[in-house]
Amino acid sequence: MNDPVFRNNVLGKLPESIRETADQFLQVLSHQPHGDYKASILVEALNLISNEHENPADLKMMAHVMHEIRIGLETFLPYQAWRKVTVFGSARIKEEHPRYKQTHACAKALSEAGFMIITGGGGGMMQAANEGAGVERSFAINIQLPMEQSPNHVVQGSPRHFYCKYFFTRKLFFLKESDAVVLTAGGFGTLDEAFETLTLLQTGRTPPIPVVLLEAPGDDFWGPFIRSWTRRLVDDGLISSEDPALLYHTDDVDAATRHIQSFYVNYHSFRYAGDEVLLRLLNPLTDKALERLNAEFSDILCRGDIRQVWHWPKRDTPCFSHLPRLRMHVEFGKMNVLPQLIRRMNALYLNDHEKVVSSQHE
Repeated sequence: MNDPVFRNNVLGKLPESIRETADQFLQVLSHQPHGDYKASILVEALNLISNEHENPADLKMMAHVMHEIRIGLETFLPYQAWRKVTVFGSARIKEEHPRYKQTHACAKALSEAGFMIITGGGGGMMQAANEGAGVERSFAINIQLPMEQSPNHVVQGSPRHFYCKYFFTRKLFFLKESDAVVLTAGGFGTLDEAFETLTLLQTGRTPPIPVVLLEAPGDDFWGPFIRSWTRRLVDDGLISSEDPALLYHTDDVDAATRHIQSFYVNYHSFRYAGDEVLLRLLNPLTDKALERLNAEFSDILCRGDIRQVWHWPKRDTPCFSHLPRLRMHVEFGKMNVLPQLIRRMNALYLNDHEKVVSSQHE
């Protein structure tokens, strides 16, 4: 933003009455951390309100969206170090139902394993999950509806509860902040959240995370989806044969918890760097493990191989700069295989780690 040509180009598009004020803001932001991103936000806002856009409904919508995103970011910011699981499910299921009790038990187990729980803040399965986790480990993102959805008793008044007017901003935070998703029984809303999650994982628009289809013991809510619809989609060539592996179907709370925990044994986090994928690791892989990983997953690469690197790229998040990472060019349409690659990488790391521990005790 120190570039005078760029700044003059931006200012030239604004009404003369606000150019001087805008220029002052841009100059101040140019000296702040991440000032280029902050200036971009300011420029977009100025362009929106100065382009003779007279539709008050559109302006009102944008004001609400920016407010909701700001509130959401501020709510989650103090908890970035905590891993979180989003639990989706119906608001209509009563407390005495086995599905309610199973969701409560799963959230409790995940909380005891160190995860915080995010829900939509309403009744039914959302309340069950918040009860299982407890108020101190619960987030709730409620939705403003014509018939108001009240927050459940666990999250009401909590600093980790907030409202969204729009479903799309609400779903943004459900997935942006989640390290896993648990799908319990639900209606159109739950199915919408399920398909949105799968679409974003399939296309690489959200980092790879575990997705659990949770049943109550003896129930079969998700069975038809797995055995019929998913299989039909694969048979008709409408999804990849690898896509069903994005889902883990179980009626065992301990198995669901282990499935989520095990994903983070050595995998830390994900980011793009240009057209490359980076998988940050907690611990480096041995040369032999990296060779195995390349041999088994070369078919998902569009070029090159899987390389282990450190301190790259230079603009990586500073608190992650010490972590080793795997660097690769993943073929378009193969992002859905990344969860499998991560689990295989974790297994190779554990195998080598156990050999080292065993040799130290001999």
